Amino acid sequence: MSLTNRVTIQELLQRAKKFGPECLSDHELLTVILGERFAEKKTSAGKCEWTSYSDLRQLKYLSDEEWALLLKGKGDIPYAKVLCEFAARVERRPKLILGRIYSSHEIGEQMIDEVGMFEQEVLVVILLDTKNQVLARQIIFKGTLNAATVHPREIFKFALRYSAARLMIVHNHPSGITTPSENDLNLTRRLLKGSELLGIALLDHIIVGATSYFSMREEKVLS
Repeated sequence: MSLTNRVTIQELLQRAKKFGPECLSDHELLTVILGERFAEKKTSAGKCEWTSYSDLRQLKYLSDEEWALLLKGKGDIPYAKVLCEFAARVERRPKLILGRIYSSHEIGEQMIDEVGMFEQEVLVVILLDTKNQVLARQIIFKGTLNAATVHPREIFKFALRYSAARLMIVHNHPSGITTPSENDLNLTRRLLKGSELLGIALLDHIIVGATSYFSMREEKVLS
């Protein structure tokens, strides 16, 4: 790291100390966090490479090749990915793990951030008590979700382990189109039957994409 960069980072730290870290821009925060790992490569328009991403949340989903464009070599890519994952966990933890779920909208928006940009399908199960406090949550399935891969038995086994009173399931559509497929509707029907037999309420089945979600409860598919 050059002396100029050291001074710049020290100046940023002093400014953060005096006015609070919220006074720093996104680029300045990344410069402080990544230090010499953060390469200020310029585009033909004279802007830093990373500004081509309109949403900082996209950094979490960059490929190794894309990270290599932002960093000085590939050796620091794992470091950057760990930082992104840590930031994502910090962002979602107070909203979900430590709190109470008040609406499908809250979970829909939260899960867009969390799994909406995944390139493969995942199914997340969220378990709640009678007051809608979150007991646990877990990715139960990964890959193509259909009747052959997703079985209600595994979902309810997870729910019974925590003595859950209610549950919500969320899965993503990598295409970004959140309209439920026939497989999605069939899975919801099977889960609804199982929930009625076991006395564990199925609150919602939410499908998320990169920018939107579909709630079967809000759209009256579940009533």
